Amino acid sequence: MFFRFAYEAEFYPTLSRLPLHVRMKLDLTGVKISLKDWLAFSFEERTVLCHLPIDTVEERIVFSSYLDFLSRNHRGEPVTGTEPMDSSRWEQSEVPAPVAQKSAADSRAVTPYEWRRWQSHQRYALYKTAISKNQPGAFEQILDELRNSKN
Repeated sequence: MFFRFAYEAEFYPTLSRLPLHVRMKLDLTGVKISLKDWLAFSFEERTVLCHLPIDTVEERIVFSSYLDFLSRNHRGEPVTGTEPMDSSRWEQSEVPAPVAQKSAADSRAVTPYEWRRWQSHQRYALYKTAISKNQPGAFEQILDELRNSKN
């Protein structure tokens, strides 16, 4: 499954940016690619990466192997590996400190009830944008989207 966020909608027709859901897959598998690397892949290859699951160890190996294949094919070198991110940062039942701090700064504190009812990819999106310095408005957009969605 490929989870899409409204704030990224303009990028989905061409996949001209790395969607948050793909960034989650990269973080969880310990693979680093740049936007330049992403854009070197064909639209079809980027689409496959969006839809590949990573729920099991085997699926994570397939995802990483496919990325490595694409990197060697398009860039002539293997993908860069890094330490996989621990999903407990956003899988915990309590609101993580970065999310609590960022949401409280606007007097819109995320409650534990909200946090627990959101799905893993949604909590990841809030966590990732709370710690990101690249997209300052993304956190608020995602928080609004989650609060206005019918889960």
